[in-house]
Parts: sequence; C-alpha cells; structure tokens
Amino acid sequence: MSEDIVIAVEDSFFPYAGLYQEELRGFAVDLVNAAFSAEGCSVTLNVMPYNRCVREVTQGRQLGCFNTTGSDENRRNYIFHQTPLFYGKVLIYSHPENTTEFHPDFFKNKTFSVVRGYTYTDAFDADETIMKVEVDSDLQTLALTAKGRTDYAVVYEKVAAFHISNSQNFISPPPVAIHELARLGLFVSFSKNTPERSQSVAALLDRGLNAIREDGTYHRIEATWDEWLQHGLKDGQPAPHWKSGQNAR
Repeated sequence: MSEDIVIAVEDSFFPYAGLYQEELRGFAVDLVNAAFSAEGCSVTLNVMPYNRCVREVTQGRQLGCFNTTGSDENRRNYIFHQTPLFYGKVLIYSHPENTTEFHPDFFKNKTFSVVRGYTYTDAFDADETIMKVEVDSDLQTLALTAKGRTDYAVVYEKVAAFHISNSQNFISPPPVAIHELARLGLFVSFSKNTPERSQSVAALLDRGLNAIREDGTYHRIEATWDEWLQHGLKDGQPAPHWKSGQNAR
C-alpha cells in the first residue's frame, strides 16, 4: 500500500484522541501513526465529532474511524482488526459527598450521564430502563454529576483524569470513581462498503501494532502519556506527540 491511508478520528476523546490546544493529540493517535509507520505507510487523519465519524464510515465516505468499542452492535456494522489499540476502564463516578456503595439496583432508579453516540457495554447500552442523560462530551457528563444534576457519570478513567485536572473550575467538586463498569478494547472500525480495502488495511494495522509492541515503541508511547497525565499536564507541558523516526516525547 504505497498510497496514503486516510481514516477519521474523533475530536473529543482526549487523552486518547482529540483536539488539545487546537492540535490533534492523543495516545491512540500516536499508536495509529506509529503502527502504520512500522509497516512503511503514512496515514492522514480527518478530525471530526464521533457521531459523524462513525456515520461516515457506515456510509462509506470514510475508510475507518477510531476509537470504537468492539460491542456486538459495532461488530455487526463494521470491520475490525484483531488486536485492540488499547484497553480502557469505564468507571462510574459520583459526587464526592455520595458515599453510598454502588449497587446494581441503582441502574433501575438513578440517573447516569453519558456521551451521546458512545457505546459502553452491550447490557448497559441496550437497557432502556436505565435513565441516561445524553450530552455531547465527557466534560459535560462529569460536570452534571459534580453539580448534582445526575447521580452518576459513566466515563473512561483516563478521560476523567484529564478533565478533572484540566477543568477544575467547571467540574467542581471533582467526582470520584466508585465502580468499574467494564474494561473495553478500543479499535479502528472500518467500513463494510469497501470490504477488501478495509480488511487489508485492518490486517496492516494489526501487523504494525504487533511490531511496535515487540520493539518497545508501544510501551514508550504509553509511559510518556502516563507521565504527562500525572505530572506534565499540571506543569503546563505540551501534550506528547509521536513522530515517525522518533520516540514519544
């Protein structure tokens, strides 16, 4: 595949993928770039809201989109590579004054803020009795819970860590994680409208992901992002940015 690979990426799932200080950055962005580079391919990323991202893949206007869970519904709609880009913990957050231990019965009588269009778990997504308050971003899900407008927010752990640290005035008091809903693999979802192209690029991505795990690039990228979330963000350092021929920095 000598030609450039073009896929879409969501704009508000940082630090996995999104616009940060008006630039596309993210752990998953670095992994995708590094994996394709390991196979000698370049990739162009079209940045857009997640709902549009998956819609355009479904309609065949984009080859792929990330980050997508491997839910049953998604696997019916898209072509997937074998190895996830990464695994993320989906946690349930509550107001810090809510010290009640989480119980599954709460799904029947409490409110949960979620991002519109995101998939969490098959059971959670399909259960229409769960009172879900849909908003446009995880910044809003956490803010609603901080202000007591929803009982709980359902957010990926690292996404919550970023927003709570970066938006202290908006998310106050900071919600606390009280329950793990799931640990999910996140993928690039490829279009079924172009099955041969999608399957070949998915296989290429798998080979690249295996290569960067074997040579240590994956670990270096992950460690750099973890360090930035823990220390660099608070110190005002720029977000990591992996480039071809370089380690994450």
